[in-house]
Amino acid sequence: MFVQRQTTSETTLPGPLMAGLGEVRILHPPGTFALSPASLISIEAIVRNQDLLKGIGLDWGTGTGCLAIAAARVASVHHVTGLDISEASVAIARENASLNAVADKTSFFVSDSYAPVDRRERQTLASLTGCVNFVVSNPPASEHDDGFGFRREVLRGARTYLADGGVVFLGGSSRYGQRAKRICDEMPEYSYGGILSSTGWIPFDLTRPDYLRYMRQYAAEEDRGGLTYRFQCNAVHAGEPIDARRALSLFFAAGLMPYMDWEMHLFTYGGK
Repeated sequence: MFVQRQTTSETTLPGPLMAGLGEVRILHPPGTFALSPASLISIEAIVRNQDLLKGIGLDWGTGTGCLAIAAARVASVHHVTGLDISEASVAIARENASLNAVADKTSFFVSDSYAPVDRRERQTLASLTGCVNFVVSNPPASEHDDGFGFRREVLRGARTYLADGGVVFLGGSSRYGQRAKRICDEMPEYSYGGILSSTGWIPFDLTRPDYLRYMRQYAAEEDRGGLTYRFQCNAVHAGEPIDARRALSLFFAAGLMPYMDWEMHLFTYGGK
């Protein structure tokens, strides 16, 4: 795992832990996202699986640019384009790329998913149709669905751009249960390659209003007959997993936090 040295607005990933990619410094001023355990495990997947990355890449939901920058450090990678709906995030991602000496190997577009706002940038992205060798993404949870919607969107949209044999590194967590594997039933162009990296069991902190809102959303999805969510009662993964309804009940009855682990999944695109 990465060791994080964080100041008010900067996170440094030391060179020895970047497996030959060099130290990476990421600025994250107010209004942008600091690196999270999910970010770090996503970077770890890139560092450990450099052999899978080459040529042209996309970073969906790039934020401050950390995944695009890490991927751009890989010698066999020619260029990475980061997409994010936040103008502030795109601005700091460009600054971070310069700070880490990969400005010439990266571009960052203000974009609603795969639809850049700027006309010229839309044309640039369109020119990558069928030419992209990899996509990296660590999306947030989506709302008003089962929470996995943005991850489906990443894979659906990537089909336009990926070359045959291209790969997707897709962040998620164990709480989504079988959704990552079953997504290939919805999109048979992909094959599922398993988990590239994982944090191990960490609390899903239900004292956070956003996490509690998600958990209630997940419990409602289970009540509607959707796929169950997967949590653990403790940090050592002992015993049977519990679903969202049980996790919510234990929290309200005894203040117990459920556990989950952040993961980076591999998908390979097999063409049309």
